[in-house]
Amino acid sequence: MGGLVVSVALALAAPGGSACGGGKPVIAVTYRVQNDVDTGVKGNTWAFDTYTRAVRVWRKGSGRFCSVSTYSGEFSSIEGPSPGGKTRLPAGIRGTFTGTSVTMFRGRLTPQGAPARGFLGVKDFACTSADVKGRCGGTWDWLSDYFTGVAGFRYTRYDFRYRATENGTGTWSDSLVAGKIRYNGDIRPAKSKR
Repeated sequence: MGGLVVSVALALAAPGGSACGGGKPVIAVTYRVQNDVDTGVKGNTWAFDTYTRAVRVWRKGSGRFCSVSTYSGEFSSIEGPSPGGKTRLPAGIRGTFTGTSVTMFRGRLTPQGAPARGFLGVKDFACTSADVKGRCGGTWDWLSDYFTGVAGFRYTRYDFRYRATENGTGTWSDSLVAGKIRYNGDIRPAKSKR
């Protein structure tokens, strides 16, 4: 899992935007996220996430952009359905995850004082277990700080991989390739020792 995802992540984030097919680099920022939530196949909030996200954006033409994001972090399960929906999790299963995503969109680059390069600091999304991803009290959206008039935003590819390392077992992956969403595996509670 780790070596393959890291290789894919590095290829996606390579100079020149290989995943985006080239273009003019316009944004290269990184930030740390705390207290985000993650969603499973049933639309359930199954984990709290802490991660580092790197965002690279290339101008593809007048008003057209492509972005590549890489993610690396940790998760802690929330009591309820597992990400793959095959079992029920207790709170406190911990693990690691990595991911990449590629998006295309139209808009106007208007940074509004936001730096186009470098580390942007820590963003506390302030999610609770009752929140839905993207709708937490502190959720920060990089897109709205850098662009106006965004239209046609779509994911063209993504790949996220999770591995339980404490109080649980298993791996789970969630990917979009060639327009098809694929899930594989699941995270499960550790078997109790008798």
